[in-house]
Amino acid sequence: MEMKRTILITGTSTGIGHAAAELFASRGWNVLAGSRHPQELHCNHPAIQPLALDPNDTSSVNRCFADPRVRDLDCIVNNAGFGLLLPFEDTPPEEIDRLFQTNVFGLMEVTRRAARVMRQRGEGTIINISSVLGRIGAPFYAAYCSTKFAVEGFSEAIAHELRPFNVHVKIVEPSGTRTEFHHRAYDTDRCHVSGVYHSRYEAKKIAHARGGGGYDSAESIAAIIFRAATDGSWRLRYPAPETAKISLGRRILGDEGLWKVMCKRMGSM
Repeated sequence: MEMKRTILITGTSTGIGHAAAELFASRGWNVLAGSRHPQELHCNHPAIQPLALDPNDTSSVNRCFADPRVRDLDCIVNNAGFGLLLPFEDTPPEEIDRLFQTNVFGLMEVTRRAARVMRQRGEGTIINISSVLGRIGAPFYAAYCSTKFAVEGFSEAIAHELRPFNVHVKIVEPSGTRTEFHHRAYDTDRCHVSGVYHSRYEAKKIAHARGGGGYDSAESIAAIIFRAATDGSWRLRYPAPETAKISLGRRILGDEGLWKVMCKRMGSM
């Protein structure tokens, strides 16, 4: 009888992480649903086991990887993260620090522990959730883009390091997704926006409100994550459809050609 595989997913309270937990459980996996508040998780499948994990807290990460359930880890999905929409001039340094701590440094620390477990087992898959904004820059997302560009480079580098140990590293690149992500990123009323940026900034928020209904569902991104975890390939990047269009545009137009197209699309020329 085939052993059930075990996956640890961070950031499972809502959105993509929650959808991924439900999908993997429905496909027969043991799911460790990492969350800062595991007692508040509302999961439908009995195979989902809440697990306290705050990637920003080293002691929490230590406790997580000391848990016997993590010893046979087959796959980890580093999903925890958040966005922020502000002009860079108006983005407080402490907010940039918080973004990098969650989206990059916490992800790195969890990956370090998972890589050690998988290397010693001689197999495993690490999936890092990036973004279309890890492939292109977008106005008012400078700090967030920086974190996702960092995730892309980090993942590509460790993919080389871990491949000799039969540990796969994958990057999933969502585009606009119908989750709480945008509501949180756009919840910036507490922050000052300089007058010179104000009209374009407000137009960006209005465009999101109008277009959000056409974004991908969390479930569709979860399906991409599942494919990355189970296809057995050494493929590195798994873009959502809109992200794939950006990649195709870069191949056809080249970097500068795509840059000009995106400048027009984003109203910066």
